[in-house]
Amino acid sequence: MNIVKSTGNGMSHQIANLEERKRAIQRKDAGDAYRRQAEYFKPKVPTLSELEDLLLGNKERELDSPEVSAAVREFQQIESATSKQQNILDIKGPSLSVQTIGGPTPERTIELLEKVRSSALEPANPTPQDVRIAASATAKIQQVQSQIILNQEANRQIELEVKRQIEDEAAVFNRSVQADFQSPKVLEEDLENLQKKRLIEQAIAKYSYQVQMKRNGFTDMQPSFFRIA
Repeated sequence: MNIVKSTGNGMSHQIANLEERKRAIQRKDAGDAYRRQAEYFKPKVPTLSELEDLLLGNKERELDSPEVSAAVREFQQIESATSKQQNILDIKGPSLSVQTIGGPTPERTIELLEKVRSSALEPANPTPQDVRIAASATAKIQQVQSQIILNQEANRQIELEVKRQIEDEAAVFNRSVQADFQSPKVLEEDLENLQKKRLIEQAIAKYSYQVQMKRNGFTDMQPSFFRIA
């Protein structure tokens, strides 16, 4: 009887141990599943280095930022309430693409976007969303500044071209006055040399302008290239 009783107690103890192990395994599996789910659905928080890269322009970022559009609209409402000026840009809603944000002048656009960036970075500990807004505004500011540089270069090229045309017309007029004292062959050679010189100057000017555009991140495939040219 003692043997049977001892054997029965031993079996019960083993069954209890197996049940405890099974529950422990179930708890572990449930914990692992919870952690995997939490990691999967947890929003990605940018690291400090990633945020610095965004602010410094060392990393590609999306320019179409609804947050920037919403922030710009907020500044527009504030300025409209305190001023009667009508040169504030018109923002239709927070879904507007940041590419279409713009004031009546490039300088006005930069001024407004700088306010957006300053507001986003004003807190002592800006949130990742604040930093993303500031980074998008910085990207737009850099784009507008590049456009200003290209506009200035285009205006400079136009002024040089006008100056060359005036000089060429004066040179042709002077040669026409002297035509009576020169042989037709000499006059023809002078005109041919003048045309060659003009073509060389135009080629150099166009090449320099294209180099300047590429330095500012524009290519001949972009619409802005043709608007400037």
